[in-house]
Amino acid sequence: MAQKTCDIIVDPAKRLATLDIFGAATIPCLIEAFGELSDHADWDPDFDIMILIGDGPGLETFTLEAMEKLQAFMRPWNETNRTGARPRTAFVCADDLKRVIAELWAAMNGPDHWPIDIRVFVTRRQASGWLTQEAL
Repeated sequence: MAQKTCDIIVDPAKRLATLDIFGAATIPCLIEAFGELSDHADWDPDFDIMILIGDGPGLETFTLEAMEKLQAFMRPWNETNRTGARPRTAFVCADDLKRVIAELWAAMNGPDHWPIDIRVFVTRRQASGWLTQEAL
């Protein structure tokens, strides 16, 4: 059995799913976590997502090629599972170097190429503040 690398919490009251990434997380682990999220009883395609990147995940598996594979998975996943009017994803990462990976992901999937608004934050509080803002 593979070691668990992600906790998924869905909060219908906040219209938010939180993926807490820890341990030896890899791209296949993230793909598995998103598969579990779409099967979660409380998940709704109108919810936002917050991804918490902890100290555990290393950077060695997050190559450009691996991120392109994740992107290829996420495009159809988003089309099916992120159908709200203004879907948003907030990455939270205190580590400067790991945050660069999240920033790269956001750049690879900017508004010209991706239907999801993606932002990267240092703290959970900053991310929560953005996610609770009303559409402009």
